[in-house]
Amino acid sequence: MMKEIVLKSCRPEEYGDEVVTCRVIENKDINAYLATIPEEKRVRATKVAPVEAKPGTVGEVIHTVLLTERDGKTYIIHEEDGTVGEREIDGQMYPDVVVTNIHSTSNEQYVVKANKFANMYVINEDGTFTPQPDERELVQVDEDIIIMTAWGSEAVCLKGSYIVIYNAEENDFNTIEQGAMKSTYKVSTPKTKKLS
Repeated sequence: MMKEIVLKSCRPEEYGDEVVTCRVIENKDINAYLATIPEEKRVRATKVAPVEAKPGTVGEVIHTVLLTERDGKTYIIHEEDGTVGEREIDGQMYPDVVVTNIHSTSNEQYVVKANKFANMYVINEDGTFTPQPDERELVQVDEDIIIMTAWGSEAVCLKGSYIVIYNAEENDFNTIEQGAMKSTYKVSTPKTKKLS
């Protein structure tokens, strides 16, 4: 199945939106799709870039904007709203955390559930937070695709960007734009080495 998406221009006075036709890959078919991609397009990498984070206000809406570059032009690839809730941790209620990716190409903000954030990040001396070490396999794609995530959302992955493998056995995948990958991940296994 194919689907058209619109990349919104970040400088409409200079260039317009771009319509892109993407191949849609159902969640159950992602493992088979990944098996067709050569080893040199695969890396193992760990997210290392620190983030800023602060407790949100319950009910607060955070507008997440993800950017991509295409042919030297910057576009909005994805926008969504996340609402701050609250979670119970050790018998107490805590608001969700608003995270800012200060080293990504988009400098985007998003909401992380309070109980997940505590397991994902450690605080630095300067007040920023570094991700816990969690090496993953990332696979670079050579076409414009949309993958269907395990939680039922569409994740756009334009040519040159990556599918992130969280748990292949549970069909748990997401995507990361190539510029964001380069600015937030550290590659531990080069593409030229075959992965086991």
